[in-house]
Amino acid sequence: NDYSRQPVLAELSHKYGVPVNDRPLPVRLDELREHIRREIRKELKIKAGAEKLREVATDRKALSDVAMIVKKANSKLNELQAELQQLESQIILTQGQPQSPPRDYSNGQ
Repeated sequence: NDYSRQPVLAELSHKYGVPVNDRPLPVRLDELREHIRREIRKELKIKAGAEKLREVATDRKALSDVAMIVKKANSKLNELQAELQQLESQIILTQGQPQSPPRDYSNGQ
């Protein structure tokens, strides 16, 4: 089972709701990578919007709220970038490996 051999894949698939199915491992890894990249783009847009709000905010409450949004977006971006790095490492590790254990046909089985 690919998920028992690659806990990163299992953890991220569960976290992001990427379905477990019979597609080859490289396909699933690419799907996860694209999903994380979409999440990163979304957080970057949230952060950019909050920074624009900061420019027009006038009272302390609004500035505080915007600062919290930026802080949360930065935290989420750091988490996503770390996950993407983990996944990229997993992709490198799995390149060139057989998808299932090799079978020994030398003994006639």
